[in-house]
Amino acid sequence: MEAIRLQPFRMNLSRSRSRYYDVDKIFVDFVSEYLEKSHRPEGYKMMYLNTMDHLAKFCQLYGIDVLTDVYTDSIGMEFCENFVYYLRAEKKLMQNTVKGHLERLQAMIQKAMLFGYCVDNSHKEVSVAEEEVESVFLSMTEIIRIYYFDRLTRFQAEVRDHFILGCMTGLRYSDYSRLNESNFDRDTNMIRIKTKKTGVVVSVPMHRFVRELLRKYDYNLPKPRCIQYFNRCIKEISRKVGLTDPVLWERTVGTEVIRKEIPKWELISSHTARRSFATNMFLQNIPTYRIMLITGHKSEESFFKYIRVTREENAATLAGHLFFQ
Repeated sequence: MEAIRLQPFRMNLSRSRSRYYDVDKIFVDFVSEYLEKSHRPEGYKMMYLNTMDHLAKFCQLYGIDVLTDVYTDSIGMEFCENFVYYLRAEKKLMQNTVKGHLERLQAMIQKAMLFGYCVDNSHKEVSVAEEEVESVFLSMTEIIRIYYFDRLTRFQAEVRDHFILGCMTGLRYSDYSRLNESNFDRDTNMIRIKTKKTGVVVSVPMHRFVRELLRKYDYNLPKPRCIQYFNRCIKEISRKVGLTDPVLWERTVGTEVIRKEIPKWELISSHTARRSFATNMFLQNIPTYRIMLITGHKSEESFFKYIRVTREENAATLAGHLFFQ
């Protein structure tokens, strides 16, 4: 591999102290101690540990010992700029992945400051723009095609049924994969569940497809496989159904922009169900705030980033408006 061309810089090991703080600490020691005491989920901790692993390898490239030389106030603007370039040019990570690593690094610096350690606030001057990714959704026509498709194995049929539950409830995989009889109110045809990610109790009316699926399993849904199997399986199901329309895929990988067309089924995953629910409800002119009460979005800005409406679909919806009659 061609050697990475990073701009040379020298670590400021002398570290000027703030008049508010008179303590510094080895940065990775602080992060390790913070995560050890944190009550956040293991998945959250693993993301930060992964960022720290990249940080250690970045420092190694410069001949810097991350365990002895990098303090809480060693990481400033120049350090962060070089770290970002390393993730792009050497590791060839996607732009949003780079953004995540930078934000986690900066979040730990801010935590260190709150704990009273001296930090270099110039790190805030570095940012990575979020790249809008092509995340597909399924129209109701496509969902119906999947729902009635019968040339599946038993395990594929179970994955398909769980996926349909996601499409018609807007729940995350972590929630629709653990639905059980206690979540179903047969008198009111409602699903109630405390969401795993946010801890909020949501109520969702049962769509006809949901009621049919629950009766099919006598309200005792089969236990789903792991999410990796689920995602592989729903892609295969979508391919069998014939969801092969080409979709333009564009990503910034490392320092290059890669564009290619790939069949739609390759982009379908467990999370496509939730995105499809939100988009289809929006296309049915259901008020945004009512959809957000189910999806859990805190702002319309984040909600509108989430839904997927093409220009053609938007034009078709507008065509029925009185203004265009």
